[in-house]
Amino acid sequence: MPLEQAQKSALRDKVSTANKANVDAVMAEVEAVRATLSEDDKDYARLTGWLEDLQVVKGGGVVGKF
Repeated sequence: MPLEQAQKSALRDKVSTANKANVDAVMAEVEAVRATLSEDDKDYARLTGWLEDLQVVKGGGVVGKF
């Protein structure tokens, strides 16, 4: 079952404003929500991408910069 729009929006806001100080907490929240979805759900794929972006932030990088 896909995520509700309000929940998806709240998570997206947290992901987009994540920094090294709070990235672990944001990653844990995204992982917890992703665990409730089936792997063939489009939101599962979306959250997987967000986790990849958060890994970049955790490493001190900036998403989208090479």
